[in-house]
Amino acid sequence: MVMPDARRRRSIRALIAIVASLSAWCGGCAMNARFKLDRIHQEAAARPTRAPLIFIHGFIGAKLRHRDTHETVWGRFVDAIKRGRTEDLGLPIASSVMSENRDDLVPFDIYDKVAGVDFYASILDTLGEAGGYTMGDINDPRPGDNCFVFYYDWRRDNVESAVELGRAMHRLKSRLGRPQARFDVVAHSMGGLIAEYYLKYGARDVLDDPGARATYAGARDINRLVLIGTPRRGTMTALEALHLGISRSLDPATLFTMPSIYQLLPTDATSRFVAPDGTPIDVDLFDAGAWVRYGWSIFNGSGKSNEQRRGTDGGESLAREASFLQRALDRAQRFHRALQRDDGAASPVPTHIFGSDCVPTLDRVILHQTRSGYTILFDNDAGPGRSNRDLEQVLFVPGDGTVTAGSLLAIDGEDPLQFSRGPVTSTYLFCETHGLLPTHRGFQDNLFHVLFHSPPRPAPGT
Repeated sequence: MVMPDARRRRSIRALIAIVASLSAWCGGCAMNARFKLDRIHQEAAARPTRAPLIFIHGFIGAKLRHRDTHETVWGRFVDAIKRGRTEDLGLPIASSVMSENRDDLVPFDIYDKVAGVDFYASILDTLGEAGGYTMGDINDPRPGDNCFVFYYDWRRDNVESAVELGRAMHRLKSRLGRPQARFDVVAHSMGGLIAEYYLKYGARDVLDDPGARATYAGARDINRLVLIGTPRRGTMTALEALHLGISRSLDPATLFTMPSIYQLLPTDATSRFVAPDGTPIDVDLFDAGAWVRYGWSIFNGSGKSNEQRRGTDGGESLAREASFLQRALDRAQRFHRALQRDDGAASPVPTHIFGSDCVPTLDRVILHQTRSGYTILFDNDAGPGRSNRDLEQVLFVPGDGTVTAGSLLAIDGEDPLQFSRGPVTSTYLFCETHGLLPTHRGFQDNLFHVLFHSPPRPAPGT
């Protein structure tokens, strides 16, 4: 499923592109069927005692609807194949307080299937059928339920979502009558950043406090942490999405309003740009002025839709948008710094990493200067007369097509032995694309080994 050109590479990175990948994915179904996970883990799955489990989805992974009318805005089949009223997904950007920019959309379910093809449905079904878990409603659990999905508004700030995760955990403990329970948290993609933040800081927003310490306040609620394809040092595909949109479903103007996507940008933001000849260009990805100067995202100045959206007060709108962008970028940078902070203390929670290192994954982009300004290129097509392979080693590194292996493992810069996070308990790498990592049978098999056979944390008070 390695697709060399930019359009097809973008399609495999998006959750909704499973529709386009239907034939290729189903071609491996027969081989995957050989893994009889229910038999392999039958004995372990029958054990009566285990930590309850919470699964957390990634970006665009939850369905959204209007609070009052219940009209679905994101999560229908049509959203995967047609550009519809996606402006309904855009958040307000007027307030200088990011948390006040709200609309009436709420998450109500996980995006489990696209056109009948399992996505998150695969891992959830396997947890029940082979793992022996009993799926419950995270908002209304029943006695005996021990597996839940935390769905959240993936457009909003990730710290807000971490606070909601804490509330959900405490609500579950109360309603299940298990105040001392700790959850096994299994998180895909951006969901892993939310879980990592909650582990370090609990339900506190520390981004405006540069002196805040990583207290691991969330450890009281977490037994194990499993991260799947999590961009722990960000991903350049976030910039690509902000500039080009995601497939046919989300345009740049809509994505621009979402604080969470800026928190997916790479942490080392000044080493991501090269000229067509491969020479590094010093550009700060967290400087809104650079976005305006180089024409990224909505500032590219092209397209009638931008003029229509800005109306007659184009200059004032541009200033408001640039101001919002800088606030979002500043908060994203503080979010990264908070996740990297450990104050010399090792995490008390075992952390297990799952991902891929076989798919060429965008790591740098080309800034090409023309007579009319700069053009940003997300593949290695540097212009006429240049081989498509010329910049391949510069722009792409191993990963899952969305998240590089270096970002997954939190490798700091160019030094493969320098990490920006504390040590992890185990690491598993498979050959799979980002969106399909949760469906990979090898992942699911090893997940059960982690859940059933890795040493648990001591019970509270021991």
